[in-house]
Amino acid sequence: MIELFDVIQDDRKIAVYTNIITSSFTFSEFLTRSVWGRLNDRIGRKFILIMKLTGTDLSMKIFSFISNFRVAMLSRALGGLLNNNTGVLYISVAEIITVKKY
Repeated sequence: MIELFDVIQDDRKIAVYTNIITSSFTFSEFLTRSVWGRLNDRIGRKFILIMKLTGTDLSMKIFSFISNFRVAMLSRALGGLLNNNTGVLYISVAEIITVKKY
């Protein structure tokens, strides 16, 4: 995919550009983790989960139709911004299960 974007002159730099796209997801996820946690407590878990899953779906659809490196990076960053589902799920499961041994 990086080759098709035509942003590199040397094939040895494909891994660098691939890592830039991957790290944009991880970095944006890192930046918004606490924000989602606060919104989760304020708005409600169900709404946040639905919103985040919809956003993740949207970012993956955008990523599947891209033809530009910058759009690829932005769509993965959008996916990271909208994808901190694990924290919300852990909290939801912890509230449902009341017996300590489970």
